[in-house]
Amino acid sequence: MSVPSPALAGTPDTPPLRGVLSPVLTPFNADGSPSVGRFVKHCRLLLDQGLGLAAFGTNSEASSLAVHEKRRLLDALLDAGLPPTRMMPGTGACALPEAIELTRHAVQSGCAGVLMLPPFYYKGVSDDGLFRSFAQVIDEVADERLRVYLYHIPPVAQVGISFGLIERLLKCYPGVAAATVLRLPPHRLPPTSQTTTPYWQKP
Repeated sequence: MSVPSPALAGTPDTPPLRGVLSPVLTPFNADGSPSVGRFVKHCRLLLDQGLGLAAFGTNSEASSLAVHEKRRLLDALLDAGLPPTRMMPGTGACALPEAIELTRHAVQSGCAGVLMLPPFYYKGVSDDGLFRSFAQVIDEVADERLRVYLYHIPPVAQVGISFGLIERLLKCYPGVAAATVLRLPPHRLPPTSQTTTPYWQKP
């Protein structure tokens, strides 16, 4: 089992994301490549409305984008002067090296957090397996600025994130596993107990 390094076990002074973060659409050119200029224009418009940016999630068609395309789009936002402190790009991937690369790039770019899906291709993965996946990304990135927002969207990913897994990640990485984004109505949330940290609370 992965054990957090001392540098990751604390709670560094990284300001948490606040307010509303909007899913960011990814415009495409006729040849199927991302339209960088329109992407930047769209993100600037959202920021001008007082919203944060949740890029490379479901509405961004993240699974249809290659790693180098996501990196290029994020770099374009930064080159255009958009504040990374208002960004939470999706970095989850089935392949761990891709998740690690995207997460490291987001952190080094100054993003306030990353939105991370569990590896979703294989179904029926145990909480222990999912924990090891998240833990390996955190350990490999090894940056105290990292804030992981777990993305629970089983209707799409078909792999959920249980409260037990959330609690374990918060315990092992109290300054890193910052929160969880749930995409379910309240009546479909998994059962929890009084000893489980509520998903909306930051440790």
